[in-house]
Amino acid sequence: MGILDDLREEASHKQVEQQEDIILKEKLEHNYRMLLLPRMQQLFSYFKELTDYLSVIETPLIIPHYSSRYAELGELYQSDYKLSSDKHGGIADIDKLTEITLRFYCLGEEEELLHYSDNKIAAEQEKEFLSSHKIPFQYDQQLGNTKGGAVTFHIIRKIPVFFKFTVDYEKSGIILEIQNHEDFEQRTQIINPDQINESYMDKLARYILRKDSEFLRMDIDETHKENIRRNIEQQQQSHAKELKAASIREENEQQDAQKAKVSHRVKTFFNQMRDKSVKR
Repeated sequence: MGILDDLREEASHKQVEQQEDIILKEKLEHNYRMLLLPRMQQLFSYFKELTDYLSVIETPLIIPHYSSRYAELGELYQSDYKLSSDKHGGIADIDKLTEITLRFYCLGEEEELLHYSDNKIAAEQEKEFLSSHKIPFQYDQQLGNTKGGAVTFHIIRKIPVFFKFTVDYEKSGIILEIQNHEDFEQRTQIINPDQINESYMDKLARYILRKDSEFLRMDIDETHKENIRRNIEQQQQSHAKELKAASIREENEQQDAQKAKVSHRVKTFFNQMRDKSVKR
């Protein structure tokens, strides 16, 4: 093979890869528009109305025992609800929703809580835990214990709680992340868009407002699981067919180009032979 043949083959592979990327992006965008965006808009509308009502009522929810880790937190009050739909805490275009966050706080009447760690290792673990859960705090070493590393933590009784919905393009699903709602727990759910309806949102709202915990017992039933598996398989099969068709088209175009080139050479050869015969 000559250099042109090598470059032609390399360019062909590159074109196939580019075509694959285009097909995949078009498929994901279609799924977003048809499956994910309507559900995200439904979620935003529901929780916008919920937060509006809660802002009018302005009655904090009482949480008698929020944490077993910090029992001294005592009774907390849930309030200050805010809904956002972009990464900066604002409101994004309703026709381009990819993220929705409901945030509120669990607050204590006494602003500060003192918590003690006996050694350096425990203190470092405490710092990591509080930071990862976005709990505001300060600390100082206890006098007379500088070698042991004992630390006093001044923890602010202001626990941020997050319910965050994020579009998962590749899996054509929606991810729900829950942080700090109960005892600093972190939960993640992958939601089938078909699962989001009035019943789902009502159970989630009841869980947020601590009416009951039935939402935690919700699971994707076997029908939904089978639908998810079927959708993924169909998308993969469709994608494979499109790629194969694109590859066949590319191969046919190359063969046609090669045939045209050979045909041109043959015609040129016969024309040259004819011209030589005429001259003779």
